[in-house]
Amino acid sequence: MKKKLSLIMTFTVLGCMLNAQSYSKAEQKVIDAVNDYWSLSADKDKQGWKDTFHDSYKGWNKSNEALSNKSMVSKWIDYNWGKDEVLFWNINPIGVQLYDDIAIVHYYYMTIDKNKETGKSTTSTGRWTDILMNVKGSWKLISDHGGKKESKTED
Repeated sequence: MKKKLSLIMTFTVLGCMLNAQSYSKAEQKVIDAVNDYWSLSADKDKQGWKDTFHDSYKGWNKSNEALSNKSMVSKWIDYNWGKDEVLFWNINPIGVQLYDDIAIVHYYYMTIDKNKETGKSTTSTGRWTDILMNVKGSWKLISDHGGKKESKTED
């Protein structure tokens, strides 16, 4: 597992370097906000993760048939919380658009999660587009779309 994790991390870093772009200070602040809420989710700050979503949030994972709102996302977070341990996560931003207090961030992601019940690890990669609104200096998710492009579970 350690060797596999090392290889994954190496390829992730190389991928980030290949896709490296320079961002303005304002764009970097938005990217930092996205990293912050990914960290909240991975570090087990359930309420902080829920607070990332603006009250008007509407979004969906590409595997869902219906559009989600903040209430539905909150229920999903409550249901799934603690079932998996995040072993590793990374986002690789590929584009940021700023329009006053609205930001659109496109990025690739990678996670390695370990199911606490089965002990199996799953590597997931995919892409997301997050739409954020600056509310009193804090970036809140108002919409998003994306999801996994592949998953591999260790046997």
